[in-house]
Amino acid sequence: MTDWCPNLSESNAPRYIAIADCLEDDISSGRLSAGDRLPAQRQLAGQLGLDFTTVARGYAEARRRGIISSQVGSGTFVTKPGASNEAAPTGDPRRACVPDFSMNLPPEPADPALTAKMQEGVASLSADLVSLLRYQTFDTSDLDLHAARLWLEGVDLAPEPETILFSPGAQAALVNALAALTSPGDKVACEEITYPGIRSICAQLNLQLTGLPMDEDGIDPDAFSTACQSGDLKALYVNPTLHNPTARTIPYQRRKDLATIAQRYGVPILEDDAYGQLSRKAPLPFAAIAPDVTWYIGSLSKCLGAGLRLAHVLAPNKGAAWQFSRAVRTSQVMTSPLSIALATHWIEDGTAHELLNRIRVESSNRQTLAAKYLKNQEFSTDPDGFHIWLHLPEGWNRSTFVAQTRSLQIGVVESDAFTVKGEVPEAVRLSLGGPISRDQLANSLDVIAHTLNASPLRASAYF
Repeated sequence: MTDWCPNLSESNAPRYIAIADCLEDDISSGRLSAGDRLPAQRQLAGQLGLDFTTVARGYAEARRRGIISSQVGSGTFVTKPGASNEAAPTGDPRRACVPDFSMNLPPEPADPALTAKMQEGVASLSADLVSLLRYQTFDTSDLDLHAARLWLEGVDLAPEPETILFSPGAQAALVNALAALTSPGDKVACEEITYPGIRSICAQLNLQLTGLPMDEDGIDPDAFSTACQSGDLKALYVNPTLHNPTARTIPYQRRKDLATIAQRYGVPILEDDAYGQLSRKAPLPFAAIAPDVTWYIGSLSKCLGAGLRLAHVLAPNKGAAWQFSRAVRTSQVMTSPLSIALATHWIEDGTAHELLNRIRVESSNRQTLAAKYLKNQEFSTDPDGFHIWLHLPEGWNRSTFVAQTRSLQIGVVESDAFTVKGEVPEAVRLSLGGPISRDQLANSLDVIAHTLNASPLRASAYF
């Protein structure tokens, strides 16, 4: 049916909750049956005299309860009793959790064959499980080092295996590199809009974080040169490829210009290349242009899975590598040998590259959805990435917009979290990945598009 219209007059609940309650009641009474098609959200909003966003939130609440499902291009349907939008979990239900869609996560694999191959890799570790549970030295095995080198070839780096260091994730690598480079009170430079993690790290280490002006190509070289001339700059942090949050990639010439300045003044570059493996057109890393001043950090979390806490680190020299190893020993004791062994197995048998390619393809598909639904909005993105930087239209501010999208299954983070210097733009980061289906994403993008096309005065988030 497409003429379903709930009677909300007897409910004191918020209107969107009342819509979901009526759906649940009508399914229980038999008025609605599995497979019945529900009216389009805009149509129902008109019939009820409600704002589109309110009806969209009602449908979102019903999907959360597992009583309806949406399919891109087909509509919204009543599901079978007890069914849900997602595949039934096969793991321990006690480990289930509500996903945090404000986190920037890669899309999760939906291919059963690939999932089985990943599981085989985990099972293969059982043969060496006892030894992998021991404390490890920093004398990493040749097997793991050669696998890491093979992986780094994907970003045009060819380090000698013995120069590769391991860290329990990029965040830990940044902490340990800064611990080796700085003392409390020292100054570190970065983009004026940057990854929030570096802000937290510098605050924890009592470092002064200075945001440098940016243009379409990244940090302004003249501003960086001026900062270096003060003589007290201890490091430059950059997120050069698929920048979080703007999704921009620093072109080769700008990388070379910044690297030349860093070499001239002896300022180390912290290259956070979390998204480097995802990009199929990224220029050479800073570590290839100026290896003598660059700390390269390549994480597996954004290109394979956030739970794989492992990063490959290249220090600019042996002394720096020794200091980094000492910092890891102090703060984390060691990088998990289980993570290293799993990464090595997946790299060697091709699972890692297959997973990476699937994430690229799915990210591109999701970017196509974003372009379709947000075609009237201004945003920056990259087809190989899984987030966009959305500039809010006139009349909207970031706090009002975030309030509107809080109940939707899509990550929205206001620009305040990323801004180090200058006026905070009316913009948000939208995450397109994580444990959310393409259909759920399309529905959320549709709601966001309709929300932005309306006046914020007509889209109250509270009742």
